[in-house]
Amino acid sequence: MIGNRSIEQQFLWTNGKISTNGSDLIKSGLPQNEPVNSEILFIGYAFADVPIGKSFAVIFPKDKPNDGIYCESKIVGVTQQFGKPFDAIPNGWKTICIVEFPQGIPDLIKNLPVVETWFENEKYICFCDKDVWEAIKKS
Repeated sequence: MIGNRSIEQQFLWTNGKISTNGSDLIKSGLPQNEPVNSEILFIGYAFADVPIGKSFAVIFPKDKPNDGIYCESKIVGVTQQFGKPFDAIPNGWKTICIVEFPQGIPDLIKNLPVVETWFENEKYICFCDKDVWEAIKKS
């Protein structure tokens, strides 16, 4: 358990890719050299402090965890709507992050809509470690 979060709650989620208008507003808070195979994503309320460099092993649709796939993803940049750079996703915060997919951007991410803000799309894609995914599928 992390803090008061059960294992089934230890995931990040995104609802979409940031629009061009949005990325222009926050680019000062993200690394200037966006890695190949990465996307700038709206990330919902974090389950804990999640440092830059944290990798996850699985992504899955929140409403269909059994449709998840093994897919390495890594947090490489963190900011929020005011373009301030962070060294971690703060616990409980919504952020905008560059997420890298070293083996290529999977269709679950490619097919996310471009959105202007959090909660604009209610089809969430989650990022987590294997043990978290296994616990979610059993719950």
